[in-house]
Amino acid sequence: MAEFLDHLSANDNDIYDLLISGKQRLTASVLRELARDRGIFYSPEDTREELADRLSLLPHDFHDIAGIVQKREPAHRREKTTFVRLGSQLSVEEMKEAATAYAEAVGVSENVTHRPKGGTGYAVNISYEEFNHTRTRLLQRERHEAGIEFFVENGQTVVRLPATDKAKRVVAAIKETVEQKRKEMIVEETIELTGLTTPALRSKFFTRLISSLPGYKLKNVMNLKVSSLQTKSEDEEDSLDLEEDLEDGVAKEMFAAVVHSMALSGQNLVQSQEYKDLTARGFFITAITWRSEHEREPNDIIQFDAGFENRKTGTGFRYQAQGAFRAHKGTHRKSIVHVTDAEKAQLFSLVEETARKVLADLLKEAADDESGDSKE
Repeated sequence: MAEFLDHLSANDNDIYDLLISGKQRLTASVLRELARDRGIFYSPEDTREELADRLSLLPHDFHDIAGIVQKREPAHRREKTTFVRLGSQLSVEEMKEAATAYAEAVGVSENVTHRPKGGTGYAVNISYEEFNHTRTRLLQRERHEAGIEFFVENGQTVVRLPATDKAKRVVAAIKETVEQKRKEMIVEETIELTGLTTPALRSKFFTRLISSLPGYKLKNVMNLKVSSLQTKSEDEEDSLDLEEDLEDGVAKEMFAAVVHSMALSGQNLVQSQEYKDLTARGFFITAITWRSEHEREPNDIIQFDAGFENRKTGTGFRYQAQGAFRAHKGTHRKSIVHVTDAEKAQLFSLVEETARKVLADLLKEAADDESGDSKE
C-alpha cells in the first residue's frame, strides 16, 4: 500500500528535486515569492539551495505542486521541424482513411484530430503523453502535441512534421497504411549528407544554404557546431582525454584532432581563423544559426537554425525559424519576436527547397570529381 501511495504523492525529496532542478526559472527570488505567499519571510542571505530545502519541508497540496511545475516550465517550447517528400501524390481521401486508421489503432491513449487543408492538403494533430526519465519523478510525465501537415507540390506529397521520434512514427504508420491500400511502395526523399564523404563538401552544404535563400540576404552567422568523421562513437562527450604518455605539445595537438565535436560562438564565424583551422584538421559544420534580411519591404531580419540530429552520419535534418527582428523606421527592433504561422510556413518552404537544391548540386559535384579522378 505504501508503494502505491508513493506513486500518487510527493515527498519532501521529490519537492526539493523539483525546486532545485529549475535553476533558470525557479530563481532565489521566485523561491522567496513562494514563501511569502505562505506568509513566510526568509533572510536575503539564504542561498537558493537553503530556500529549496526549507520550502520542500512545508506541506504541499496538488495545487501547490501544479503551481511550482507551471513556474518551472518555459513559456514557449521551440520545437524544431523536419520534412519528408513522398514520390507520389496522396489524395485527400487516402490521407483521411490512413489518419482514421491510425486514430482507431491508438484508441484513447492519444487524442487524434485530422481534417482537409487547402484543397489538396491534410492536417493531423496528435496530443499524447510521454515519460522523460531524465527529469525529476514529478516531471517525468509530459504532455506533448504534434502537428503534421501533408500538402501536394509538383505531383508529390510533402510532409512537414516536428523533428521528434513520435511524429516520425505517426508519419511512417500513415504512409504504411496508404502503401498497403495501394499495394505498392512509396519512395521517400529526405535531406541526408551520407553521399558527401569529405568534410569540405559537408561544410559547403551549410555555407551555401545560408547564402542562397531566395529573397534573403545573409547578414551574419551567430553560432555553429562542428564535428569530425574520425569520431569513434556518436555518444562520446565533447572532451579531451589525454593519455599520460602524451607529454609533448605536438602529440597533444594530434590527439585533439580526434575530438568528435566542438562548438564556436560569435560573429562572422564562417570567416574566422578558428573555423578555417578546424576544417583544415578534418572538421565540418553539423549545425548553424544565422540571420538573413528580407530583400523587399518589410526588410525584417529572420534568425534561422538548421542542423542534423545525427552529426556524424549527416542524417535527421531539422530546422527552425527562431524569430524575427522587425524593420522599424529604417532600422530594426533590438528584440526578437515570434514569427506568425503564415510566415513560418513560407520560411520553412524556402529552407526546404534551398536544402534540396544545394544537396543535389553538391552530389553532382562529388560525382563529377569522382569521375574525373577515375579518368586520371
